[in-house]
Amino acid sequence: MPRVVRRTTRSVVTGALLTLGAVAATSTGPTSARAVEEAPSTQDPPNVVVVLVDDGRLDDLAAMPRTQAGIGDAGATFSRFYAPFPLCCPARATLLTGQYAHNHGVLSNKAPTGGFSTFDDDPTLATWLTPTHRTGFIGKYLNGNPPHYRPPGWDEWMAPRQVHSFTNPRWFLHQGVSGTNLDLPGYQTDTMAALAADFIARNAPGSEPFFLLTALVAPHDGLPRDPDDVVGFPSPYVKPDYRDRYAHATNTDPSFDEADVSDKPIRPPPLTPQQILGITEHLQQRLEASLSVDDAVATVLTALADSGELDQTYVVFTSDNGLMLGEHRIPGGKTAPYEVANHVPFLVRGPGINPGTVVPDVAAQVDLVPTVLAAAGLPVPASVDGIDLRPLIDAPGSSTRAGVLLEATAVKSQTVPPPWLYQGVVDGRWKYVDRTKATSPDELYDLETDPYELTNVWSSPETAEVRDRLASLLASYRTCAGSSCR
Repeated sequence: MPRVVRRTTRSVVTGALLTLGAVAATSTGPTSARAVEEAPSTQDPPNVVVVLVDDGRLDDLAAMPRTQAGIGDAGATFSRFYAPFPLCCPARATLLTGQYAHNHGVLSNKAPTGGFSTFDDDPTLATWLTPTHRTGFIGKYLNGNPPHYRPPGWDEWMAPRQVHSFTNPRWFLHQGVSGTNLDLPGYQTDTMAALAADFIARNAPGSEPFFLLTALVAPHDGLPRDPDDVVGFPSPYVKPDYRDRYAHATNTDPSFDEADVSDKPIRPPPLTPQQILGITEHLQQRLEASLSVDDAVATVLTALADSGELDQTYVVFTSDNGLMLGEHRIPGGKTAPYEVANHVPFLVRGPGINPGTVVPDVAAQVDLVPTVLAAAGLPVPASVDGIDLRPLIDAPGSSTRAGVLLEATAVKSQTVPPPWLYQGVVDGRWKYVDRTKATSPDELYDLETDPYELTNVWSSPETAEVRDRLASLLASYRTCAGSSCR
């Protein structure tokens, strides 16, 4: 029988206290819109656990071998997965609604154009899963949300009161109709892992499945500042156990401090020695903070195994966006349309997924919602812009999707709505970016032969056919909604 009867669990506060004293973070399909029409499944819905990191680049996985082994190698790795709007709040709103930013309307991190105050979170993945799943949220939501605020649909809400402080122990935990302030001492990433393990232990095995979103802050920069942080380049605070583990790491991306940016619309001067020093220190501490992320994923997987629920659970690892670290001479920021900013990790393991699957088809954050809902046997709302990814996992390379949209606004603008900084499309091999300003050259990159986007071939006669095709695709995607985005 499906697990659909809600059950009473012991207090989340009590559970967290017990777990934090006992748990250490050092443990060991073809594209279609079928989910829109298909009836709810009569099979027992699976659990779903999503681990979301903040500013996690694709190359940060080098510091997370257990994450790669425990999720990617044990399941599927999407090699072309994109954050359509690579910035915290727009990306998180997309992950929760399955909509592109031009549809959900969160167009920056701060009011009046974005942030928590502009997000309509009444219809989200959490509310849509309420009929079948017990839901839990841990960590960072959207910039500006009060920690005591529990959005609709979440049975359990666990938020740090100072989200970007890795050592402040104050948390707000909410279950039922009341919430509790609680001191949970320790390194923040470890605390989140322990809360996740506790949630799993209390809700499995049970009479209903669960959905847990653990939104880690690492490897985003945060407090306290380290003495060796370079002014202007804030870094994540690293757990003392892992300090200086990557003291000799450098940015080896061929586009780092790019020699010739004359083909780019943004043409900064070469990086200064001080900028290179700051970027390098930031990169090193990001990798060191990612070691704690790897611990957290291992803790979650161990908790699922210990509860007997691992084989009945989809486990997803992904990021809200990447980050520029000197590529193309851009010393920082996230909204650039380049691979290091918008190409993010997406690993998933779960029932029916063959270990070691690699999915080359282009996919995006709009696809998380329809994939989870379809796996749960629930209808996908017409407002959702993405597709169910399970057919692509079953048959990698079978997608008929034309591409996915890329977009970003001038995020510091006070104009509502803000002007577009760029809009573009990526089809897996080719990436086209329309910079929207008449004075800015467009960009076209062959990601198959030029994965580091060193040569803009927009003006090349040999790419005229590709250029026209992608420009036409972008025209259809700019204001798409629902099925017209697929």
